[in-house]
Amino acid sequence: MERLDELEQQGVIGAFDKRTIIELSGDVIKEIAQKYENVQKGVGDMMSGALIETSARTILNQGIKQGVSETKKQTALRMLKMGKLTIEEIAECSELSVAEVEQLAGLQTV
Repeated sequence: MERLDELEQQGVIGAFDKRTIIELSGDVIKEIAQKYENVQKGVGDMMSGALIETSARTILNQGIKQGVSETKKQTALRMLKMGKLTIEEIAECSELSVAEVEQLAGLQTV
């Protein structure tokens, strides 16, 4: 960790690179030490990998959630354009709320 901090301060690597190296190191540790949970915990604690991994995964999950939400909205808009289903049916098929589909329907007519 100290070496990574030095490299970051020297401008050799950026914060993203540092975070990625730490996260990947944690993944390698998990693979190597699967059967040795105590070793894995000790090494992970020394590297503070759990904290970095959590924040990186949180960012990733937020991006995935946004993408899924956008896809659901696009699906609902296509169904609205077809004009064959009710708002409630579109909400059920797209996994959006009735209010969200109604809002999309309102935007479509504007």
